[in-house]
Amino acid sequence: MSVLKTGSCLCKTVRYRIESEIKGAGNCHCGICKKSSGGPFSSILMLEEAGFKITDGEGVLSSYVVSENATRHFCNLCGSGIYMEHKHFPGMLIVPIGSLDEPAAVAPGMNIFCESMLPWVKNIAALKNFPQAPQG
Repeated sequence: MSVLKTGSCLCKTVRYRIESEIKGAGNCHCGICKKSSGGPFSSILMLEEAGFKITDGEGVLSSYVVSENATRHFCNLCGSGIYMEHKHFPGMLIVPIGSLDEPAAVAPGMNIFCESMLPWVKNIAALKNFPQAPQG
């Protein structure tokens, strides 16, 4: 996967740059990702910590311990997740794909923690689709 990707929080106060190769990307169905994203899973990428640079807004980054193994870092103005550190992956960061400026550039290649996958997620592609919010 290519380098020099950029991203931000929702309010764009915190901005970052990825300067190294993305090691992998996937959809995580664990309970922590469901709760922290508010969704049925979280689409994430993983890269070496040395290749991730905060370029703006470092002063508004906050963090909290998600579990005994993970710490989540987020913008304290809008609440958007920026990255997570996990003890099982020393020297690596987990970044939400949705925070990228061009999230379509990184496609998940796997699903993890499928034992926690909500049963209806497997059929999500069969749902009715609308280009925008449906009217009425």
